[in-house]
Amino acid sequence: MRRGNKKTINCDVIETPCIKVCKLINRVCIGCFRTDYQIREWIIYTEKERTEIIKEIQLDRCRVLSNN
Repeated sequence: MRRGNKKTINCDVIETPCIKVCKLINRVCIGCFRTDYQIREWIIYTEKERTEIIKEIQLDRCRVLSNN
């Protein structure tokens, strides 16, 4: 459990790659391509960390699509 200063988090304003197709295969969501760890920690990441993860996800999607 995390301790310290608690602040209210408005989840409606946090950018997310979630497309509401939530199914994990080998610990990766087939909808948003995030790992189970990334999904669990999403609201704790900084905006910069979330942006970097989204960029990585987009690159991974492009690689998957170009290999098909």
